[in-house]
Amino acid sequence: MNLLGSLVQVFVGTVLPVLLVAGAGFVLARTVQLDSRTLGRVVFFLASPALVLRSLYNLDLDTALLQQELLLVAGVYLLTGVAGWIAGTGLERPQRTALTLSSAISNNGNIGLPVAFFALGDAGLAAATVYYTISALLTNTFGVFVASAGTAPLRQAFSQSLRAPVLYATLVGLFCNRLSVPIPDSLYRAIDLLAGATIPIMLVLLGIQLSQTTLTRAQTVVWRSLLIRLGLSPAIALALCLWIGIGGVERQVMVLQAAMPTAVVATVLSTEFAAAPRLVAAAVLASTLVSVVTVSLLLAAIT
Repeated sequence: MNLLGSLVQVFVGTVLPVLLVAGAGFVLARTVQLDSRTLGRVVFFLASPALVLRSLYNLDLDTALLQQELLLVAGVYLLTGVAGWIAGTGLERPQRTALTLSSAISNNGNIGLPVAFFALGDAGLAAATVYYTISALLTNTFGVFVASAGTAPLRQAFSQSLRAPVLYATLVGLFCNRLSVPIPDSLYRAIDLLAGATIPIMLVLLGIQLSQTTLTRAQTVVWRSLLIRLGLSPAIALALCLWIGIGGVERQVMVLQAAMPTAVVATVLSTEFAAAPRLVAAAVLASTLVSVVTVSLLLAAIT
C-alpha cells in the first residue's frame, strides 16, 4: 500500500503536469499547423540559455560539492552516451545518434527538481539544482556535438558545439555569481521571463513532436535507451558516488537525478540537427511513463 501510494503521489505531483502540458501541445498540433523546428530554435537559442544563466546567477555554490558533482555528472553522461551509441549498433547514423541522445540526456529540470524537493527537501533541491546546471551545460555543448554529428562531419559538429548559447550563458552566470557582479534589474527581468517560459515551451514542443510520431518497427528500439536511462544510469551514479566518496543526501540526489527519464531538450537537439527527432520523442514519452514506476521504486529504496 505504501508503494502504491508513492506511485500515485509521484504521478500526480510530477508526471501528470508534464503530460498535461505536452498533451496541450499534442492537441494544438492536431488542430493548427505548427513549425516544431522554429519552436525548438526559440528554446535552443533563447529560453534554455536564460534558464541556465538565471539558475547559476542565483545559486549558492559550494566549491567542493560543485567539483564532486561535476565529476559525477560528466561520468554518468559519458558512460550512458557510450552505452547508447553501442546499443545503436546496426542502425543508420541518425537513429544511432538518437539513441545516444535519449540514453545520455536526463530530465533533471521539470521532473528531477520537484522530485528531489518532494523527497529530500531543501537540501535535496540545492544539490539537484547543481546537478541540473551541469547536465544542461553538457547537453548544450557535448550534446550539440553528438546531435550534429549525426548528419555532419566531426569537425563541423565540434564547431557547432562551440556555438551553443548555453555555453556562454554558463560562463556569464558563473562569472556574475562568483564575483558578485549584479545584473541590472531590467535585464534580469527579461532573463527571468525567458527562463520561466523554457519548461512549458519544451513540453509543448514534445507534444507537437508526439503528434507527428507513429510508432513503427524502427522506433521499437527505444527500449534499448530505456534500459540505459532508467536502469544503467542510476547504477553508474551509485558506483561513482562510492568511488568519489559522496554520501548522505548528496548521494541520494545523485542517484535519483541519474534515474530521471529522457529530457524534452533531447527533442530540441534532435529537431535542430535532424537526428531522428521522432525516435527521440518516442523515447521521451516511453521513458517518462515507465519512470513513474522506476523512480517510485528507487525513492522507496533510498529514502
